[in-house]
Order: sequence, then structure tokens, then C-alpha cells
Amino acid sequence: MKRQFFFFLAMTLLCGVAGMVDAGAVCGDMGELECINSTACKLEQLAPHGKYVCRESLGRCEHGFRQSGEGDIQKLCEANAGCVFQSASCYCPPNLQCACGGGPPAQCRASKAAARD
Repeated sequence: MKRQFFFFLAMTLLCGVAGMVDAGAVCGDMGELECINSTACKLEQLAPHGKYVCRESLGRCEHGFRQSGEGDIQKLCEANAGCVFQSASCYCPPNLQCACGGGPPAQCRASKAAARD
């Protein structure tokens, strides 16, 4: 019981309460669809037309950003100063039928100017 408390406390400090509730599982254990709908995790493609990996959100532009969902995800990303939206390039979520697939999902990254500062 004590061990679980300290794990919960550590995860709260690392991820924040909202991230923990949203993630519900360690990013690496999430499926593709869970990952793109999470604010605490991001789906990333390791190489062009390569494998997808679900990892923890990094940096202020990724935290709180969902790679898929309702609303204008580009506006939500770019509402944060210094963040730029990179649209998905032929990415197809596993719950949809698409004309193309195998590309990277949408990303919210720090702009090059913000990264230099």
C-alpha cells in the first residue's frame, strides 16, 4: 500500500493530475488510438513509413495537446506562444478506413525561433 502511494505521488509530480487521469496507463502500454487521444502521451513515427511508438509528452507544446479529437487541433496547438502545428501526413487512425496510411500523425512542436531562445 505504501509503495502504491509513493508511485502515485511520483507520477502526480511528474505528469500532473490531469495527465495521469488522461493517460490511465503508461504511454508505452497504450494502443495507437488511446495514445493519439491522450494529452499526456504522443504517438511518434520512428522512421518514414516505420513503426509507431507511444511515448510521454515532451516540452510545453506537447503537454496538453491531443493529436486527434474534436475541435481544431491546429488552433489549440498554436494558441500557445512559440508552438507550431505539423499536420498529419497520410496518417490513418486504426478506427478509420483511409485512402492512404503509414505516415506520421499530427504534432505540436516548438517553433525553431522559440527553440533557439
